[in-house]
Amino acid sequence: MTYAVVADLVGRFSAEEVAQRTDRNIPRLVSAELLELAFSVGDTSGYTADELAAVAKAVATAEQALLDADNVINGYLAKRYTVPVTNALPALQRFACDIARYFIYEDQVTETIETRYNAAIKFLRDVAKGDVNLGDPAATPAKTSDLPVMTSDPVNFRRDSSKGFV
Repeated sequence: MTYAVVADLVGRFSAEEVAQRTDRNIPRLVSAELLELAFSVGDTSGYTADELAAVAKAVATAEQALLDADNVINGYLAKRYTVPVTNALPALQRFACDIARYFIYEDQVTETIETRYNAAIKFLRDVAKGDVNLGDPAATPAKTSDLPVMTSDPVNFRRDSSKGFV
C-alpha cells in the first residue's frame, strides 16, 4: 500500500518538473510528453529505445522516492497507527508527494521544497505525539497492550482524613 503513485507526483508538480528531476541522462532523454505517455496507453513508436529505457528508469527513480517517502511516513505513524494506513487520507498523499519531491531534488532542494518537506515532517511528528489525529475511522490505532501500565494502591493517609494529626 503506497500513499501516492508517480501519477500523483506528476499531477501535483507537473510532468516537466518530474521528468527534469528523475532523468539523470546528459543530455536529457525524457520529456514531459514521454513521461505522460508512460502512464497512458499512448503511441510510443516515435521514440528511440534509449528514450524508452530512460523513461522507464525515470519512473523507477520516482517510484523509489515515493517508496522512501512511504517509509518515512510509516516510521512516524507506526507509533500510533497500524501501518500502512489503509484508505490513505488526501493529506498523506500530499505529504508523500512533498517528501518524494524533496528526495528527487537531492542536493538542489529549493527553499519552497524544503519548507513543504519540513511541514510534512512536522505534521507526522504531531501525529506521532498524538497532537493530530488522522481522523479516519479506517486508520486503526496501534495496539497499546504492549505499553507499560502504572498502578498504585489507594491513598491511606491524607491531610483531610488524619483527624488532627499532621
